[in-house]
Amino acid sequence: MKGRSWKGLSAAQGDEARAFLARLGTEDTQVCGAHEAWRIRIEKSVFTFYDKGTLYFNGGEGQLLEHAVQEISRLLGQTRDPTTKEYLIGLDETGKGEVLGHAVLAVAVVQRDALDRLEAAVGTADTKKAHAFAFWDQLYRELDGLRGRGLTWELQTLPPWDVDRYNLNLILDVVYQRLLSRVLLSLDPPACRITLDDYGIGKNLRGYLDALSKQGAEIRVEAKSDEKYVEARTASVLAKWRRQQAMQGIARDFSFTDAPVGSGNAGDSETLVWLRRWKETAKPWPWFVKTSFKTVRELDGKEGKAPKAVPPIRHELLSVDAQERFAEGQLSTASLSLVCPACGATLTAAKLTPDPARGLLGRCLNCDKVIPDLDTTLRYYSGVAVLDASVIIAGSISKDLDRLGFFDGFALLLHPVVAAETDTEGGRSELAKLGTHAAKGRVDWHALKGSSIPAKDRHDEAIIETAKDLNAILVTKDGGMYGLAVARGMFCLTFRA
Repeated sequence: MKGRSWKGLSAAQGDEARAFLARLGTEDTQVCGAHEAWRIRIEKSVFTFYDKGTLYFNGGEGQLLEHAVQEISRLLGQTRDPTTKEYLIGLDETGKGEVLGHAVLAVAVVQRDALDRLEAAVGTADTKKAHAFAFWDQLYRELDGLRGRGLTWELQTLPPWDVDRYNLNLILDVVYQRLLSRVLLSLDPPACRITLDDYGIGKNLRGYLDALSKQGAEIRVEAKSDEKYVEARTASVLAKWRRQQAMQGIARDFSFTDAPVGSGNAGDSETLVWLRRWKETAKPWPWFVKTSFKTVRELDGKEGKAPKAVPPIRHELLSVDAQERFAEGQLSTASLSLVCPACGATLTAAKLTPDPARGLLGRCLNCDKVIPDLDTTLRYYSGVAVLDASVIIAGSISKDLDRLGFFDGFALLLHPVVAAETDTEGGRSELAKLGTHAAKGRVDWHALKGSSIPAKDRHDEAIIETAKDLNAILVTKDGGMYGLAVARGMFCLTFRA
């Protein structure tokens, strides 16, 4: 039995737990830690109570310990929240308050039968405390071992410049609604409990959650949900791991010899030293620095708070039908359509053209005008793209990412067919560049698993079907692929005239 903790306890609850545990074991007469109030040993295990109201059990085996843990949970009113729902969906985010790096959102889907295994993996994880990457990576490895065995998840990164410029809560509303829509494609709402923090949820997401509630889903919107619900704590661990993984890549490329990047938290002395050292170089701030934060603004000689705009997630770019489907949680790339603000054409595809300063720009296939904010809108309404071999071999995506471009923040998927087709010197070079961008958190980069590669004449169909199944946008330079995908009703991004 792994360790666990009980948090937010009053002094009276601490006294009650102490009296019970003292009957089963022996109380230490000397308390070691500065914040420890008391410590009781039962067999080879220890229960420690801290003056801030946390009781910690370090783990152990045996019927007596199992009885102690169960009884303590009952006494403290922190037994597992009973539910009849088959699927427990937790949502959480991290990185909003850090001065360096992405914000990361996660949704975890837990089958009720897997709760014991999941609590054993993350039961004592304090997601509010700073830890080295190795800590989060170990937890992730344990969770990864449960993937497909009662646990699945989705992740979304929010680039630092979006956090700088826009009202973050409005972005969270759209992304959480989209992540929920994705996981609910294969689940029935009446079989689900959905848990998330109340960060200031807007009316659109609130309306969507209300609609799910009317369909039979159980909705829990509560403060500190990661401390109460294992599914929310799991989402928190996954988000922490993804962000810390990205910070590892940033630290490798941007640390000074005598000034490491640090954790990215504004309260981290290493990060503060690094910020001052970078400022002394007179170079522009790197892409991962949130220049709207007070710490950076002071170094830049700016006063007051940075203004935040409404994010340019252009709801009006979606057709009326697509907007209605999204409100109902049914928007998919097979039903996604846009309305060009310049000519009014309804589009099931858009064209990408290179721009020397801004990476790729999205244009209308009808009038060739730039569609404003198409990248931001697609990132948060969809956010997942399947790349075909023509795009990878041409190097189009890495060139875009070199300029903080269109595909920042997307999850990019590599189909097994495409992996085989790009097994060339140029293809491998481009895949390595995409891997480097992913290591820094610029994109999520996933090689899809497949048992076999179909016959060559079915390559295009296999890629299109996968994009449809995964609710992803197809990105292609190939005319035949593009035509087939449009004929199948898939939303595409193409480079063709």
